[in-house]
Amino acid sequence: MSINHPIARRRRQDPTPGPARAVAVAVVLAAILADPAGSVLAAGAPPAVAGPPAPGATAPRVASAVPGAAGALAWGGAGGPGPAGGVGQGAVAGQGAVAGPRVVAEAAILADESTGQVLFERNAGTARAMASTTKVMTALLTLERLDERRVVVIGPGPPGVGEESLRLRRGERLTVRQLLLGLLVKSANDAAVALAEAVDGSEAAFVRRMNRKAAALRLGATHYVTPYGLDRPGHQTSARDLGRLWEVAMRRADFRSLVATRAARIPGGPLSLRRFVTTNQLLGSYRWTVGGKTGFTNRAGRCLVASASRGGRRLVAVALGSPDAFADVRALFGYGFTGFVRVRLAQRGQPVSVAPGRPPDLQAGADADALVRLDHLTQVRLVPAPGSAAAGTTGGDPGSAGQGAGAGTNGGSGSAAGASPDAASAWFVGGGRRLVRVPLARLEAGGAAPTSTPTVPAPSTAPAPTVPGPPTAPSTGAVPGSGGPAGATLVEGTVVRVWAVPPGAAAPAIDPLLRRAPS
Repeated sequence: MSINHPIARRRRQDPTPGPARAVAVAVVLAAILADPAGSVLAAGAPPAVAGPPAPGATAPRVASAVPGAAGALAWGGAGGPGPAGGVGQGAVAGQGAVAGPRVVAEAAILADESTGQVLFERNAGTARAMASTTKVMTALLTLERLDERRVVVIGPGPPGVGEESLRLRRGERLTVRQLLLGLLVKSANDAAVALAEAVDGSEAAFVRRMNRKAAALRLGATHYVTPYGLDRPGHQTSARDLGRLWEVAMRRADFRSLVATRAARIPGGPLSLRRFVTTNQLLGSYRWTVGGKTGFTNRAGRCLVASASRGGRRLVAVALGSPDAFADVRALFGYGFTGFVRVRLAQRGQPVSVAPGRPPDLQAGADADALVRLDHLTQVRLVPAPGSAAAGTTGGDPGSAGQGAGAGTNGGSGSAAGASPDAASAWFVGGGRRLVRVPLARLEAGGAAPTSTPTVPAPSTAPAPTVPGPPTAPSTGAVPGSGGPAGATLVEGTVVRVWAVPPGAAAPAIDPLLRRAPS
């Protein structure tokens, strides 16, 4: 059964930022980028923006030109706030903590679809009943095996399925696409059986195919008993598995078209039509929705998997076992779109030192970008990856704590796709969570110049305070606690500096949530 009837539920305001909020975020990030050696939160700092002071001079104060800005930026001189050893440390004042999403689902996950980076998870690996979200797998296998124009003759099986249905009749003839619309838009159980029989001749054979596909996609918590999802012993998945399956299905344009459909009509008889609207209430009520699939049974509760696209980013959210899955997913999307910014943490060829005071003997093997929560921009550190050739040099991985699917966690987890466990590598961590893994290589004698240069875009909206660009990096010597400027050295265990991602940079594959396995 799906979420297909009116339910009393509380409405939650979508945290959509106005222009003032957008300008404030741009100014905060721009000032961090302009700081030569990292930034720290400075509670209680005055709401003003100041440029770097001249030697021996007191930094002037400039009133913020951002209407309604929550905080402001200030420069600190030598010995001011900031990581030890830094010079000209900046301070981001008034940003405050980013509130987590108000989610009541028993299990949930929020991830960036382009990278797989997990931004929030709760009991994401726990196996649970998933109701009609089962039909995501049914539709995917049907699209892989059958032409949508093929005509299916309804057999004796579909009319016998209960709950939500198209009321299919034996001997009726419908195309595969018409049945898929019934499956994903109306969430009809009899359409699932009709498609299963069209693919494999019987429901049981099709269910075996579903489980083989789940194993091929490494969905370890998933097992199917039916192609439609009514409560059965052993019929289960996890929020993480469902998010991964959804991403695989969303690679297909035909699947995306189906789950974005708000209303449909298909033949219902010689002189009649079946008309129905989507069970996904996000379509039409949350304007960034790309598509979704609902589910409901007494055992599963209300379930929803959905994608939303906004500002050039696409997120996937899953809520299982919720009294109001729509509100939960809206809250997850709002948190992901407004609470994070994509930044560059390292650039290819950047020198890396394994400890403060030691000369660099490693270098970043690739650019490292990640989504970082706004209140964690000044807390990102580089730590060695467990099991890598660089591990053990700084006493372990402080980012490993809390990596499981705990309640209310945020950030990424896992390892980079395709990374060898014994290869030299390190993790950027922030807020107690892993963000992105960066491969390390030996630094040749004489060093290696970075092959990509960070850029700091001007604020896209006026009015905004003037923020100075990044100072020129010294040509020699390491700057502990800084990252990004050409010639600067990343130091394991110290706070690193974040940079704007250069335009056109490819999104990295961060987390094994999606694993990029063949579909």
